[in-house]
Amino acid sequence: MIAEMSRIDKSIEIAAPPERVWQALTSARELSEWFKMIIEGDIAPGREVWMTVTQPGEYNGMRFPVKIVEMTAPRRFVWTWHPGAVDPKMDYATEPQTTVTFTLEPSGRGTRLSVAETGFDALTLDRRAKAFNENTQGWNEVVVWLQQYVEKAR
Repeated sequence: MIAEMSRIDKSIEIAAPPERVWQALTSARELSEWFKMIIEGDIAPGREVWMTVTQPGEYNGMRFPVKIVEMTAPRRFVWTWHPGAVDPKMDYATEPQTTVTFTLEPSGRGTRLSVAETGFDALTLDRRAKAFNENTQGWNEVVVWLQQYVEKAR
């Protein structure tokens, strides 16, 4: 089973045009609001932003870097990060990162958002299952947060 833990794929239909969903994904102010993070830095290709969890729970206050890889408005937004980098005593800098790709396509309701996180197979076995399971659950929640935020703002 662990060999199959290489990627996570989630999709959701959002009743708003791709341009609106794009804005919610790539505006630091809006991303902070619905993603339940404080975003520090400019969201732009080649830039690193820092995210701090604001959602109550065990990860509240956790801070981590995200590198923006690609922004092709309003269709594709890509970043890399260290999934499950939650132990403040551990230095994750030398570990492989996963790649998160948001793809926006016009659909009947407005936008079909697909999120793919790849690269789990490069993680050490002791971290892979935990990061994969946590992020699978996380993306299930996050796509709904985005949908609710965008649709409520209409």
